[in-house]
Amino acid sequence: MKQTEEVEVSIESNTICRGLRVVVLRIVKKHEQQEECDDEVQETLPPRQVSRSDVNIRGSQRSTQSQKTQSKSRTVGLKSYFMPRTSAGAQPTIKSALQTKEAKEKTDLAMSKWLIDACLPFNAVNSKFYQHAIDAIASMGAGYKGPSFHDMRGHLLTKNVAEVRNFVENFRAIWKETGCTIMADGWTDQCRRTLINFLVYCPKGTVFLKSIDATEASKTANVLYSLFREVVLFVGAENVVHMVTDNAANYVAAGRLLEQEFPTLYWSPCAAHCLNLMLQDNGKLGEVSECVFHAAKITKYVYNHTFVLHLMREHTGGREILRPAPTRFATNFIALESILSQKDALRQMVTCKEWMQSTYSRDSKGKKFTDLVLDSSFWKESATIVYITKPLVRVLRLVDSENRSAMGYMYAAIWKARGEILKRFERRKRRVAPYIRIIDSRWDSQLHTNLHAAGYWITNMM
Repeated sequence: MKQTEEVEVSIESNTICRGLRVVVLRIVKKHEQQEECDDEVQETLPPRQVSRSDVNIRGSQRSTQSQKTQSKSRTVGLKSYFMPRTSAGAQPTIKSALQTKEAKEKTDLAMSKWLIDACLPFNAVNSKFYQHAIDAIASMGAGYKGPSFHDMRGHLLTKNVAEVRNFVENFRAIWKETGCTIMADGWTDQCRRTLINFLVYCPKGTVFLKSIDATEASKTANVLYSLFREVVLFVGAENVVHMVTDNAANYVAAGRLLEQEFPTLYWSPCAAHCLNLMLQDNGKLGEVSECVFHAAKITKYVYNHTFVLHLMREHTGGREILRPAPTRFATNFIALESILSQKDALRQMVTCKEWMQSTYSRDSKGKKFTDLVLDSSFWKESATIVYITKPLVRVLRLVDSENRSAMGYMYAAIWKARGEILKRFERRKRRVAPYIRIIDSRWDSQLHTNLHAAGYWITNMM
């Protein structure tokens, strides 16, 4: 009786396999007809384990070698239709394709619960490793148990560190071939620790080298020089062409010491930092500081009162007068440009019926706010300052971006911005004379180097 049941199950499985085989053969035959191939289509059974019942029914058993040969004969044709299962945009399996909408919703909900419970940001799913991890788990099948906390912090972390080290080592060949730039980025964290990050840039890309806690050390020129020298020797003095640091006096002195020891190394300050210092010097001018202070009073009053903020958003169409800056620097000038773009909306707000009927319009602070908004001299001066500094802010945005290195176009960009400022105020040269002096002073003493000139010449020659 048991043997009879096995034979019946085998017959049913063979029937299903023949049906699938017919579908596959039709697809392959259609594909070969489109390519005008005259090769004879051979039947290919789906790879499976042959049971004893199959031997009894068919009377003969196919060898393992024969199955491999026939499978390879049709692999080329099938690959054009079926994609790998574990890759982005992978071909779904029959089981996954037959899953109901409710089953998929249940799986997605389980993933979201894990994400929320672990307090992970939702943009974590944008990681390039996200879908790769899901495919790897799916390929393991049901019953897979994820790595434990100790696995994550133990041998898995060690393997990841080793992979990163190997990845960085792969860049050494590029450093020897094209040369590289070492960048030292000093910053202070929330615990008031002074950290210095070292990165290496080459045409292949930028890699993080290491981070040093310099809180306890006195950041004199000699101490910084010893730190920089150690990094240069690790990368290879013959591979380092350029060293970029902050613009503080101790960093400048350390850079000069490096140039003396390594004749083939050029030091230069951070271009974004230098441009920020230009704008900071512009902000110290009397008319600029007064205008920025005036704008700060308007923004503080708006964002400190919910009714005023709601009324402002209604008149500006939901736009803010104080938005996050696209660059870390020059926030005062960017904020001034932002509030200037909403001049008409703010004026309409303090003259509308809702404002006039509110208690804010009769309050002393509200009256001062109205006077600030309706001050025509403020708007006129703001427009002039933004018109002067806008070319310089544009250069700062280019330099501070991470799209490409600024060395090739820095030389031309600064002179183009300077010429644009002079052209805009060709009949009012006295008005822009202080701004031009600041640009020339910073440029001549910090950024006007042979390395920037060479980068500009090479970029134009290419």
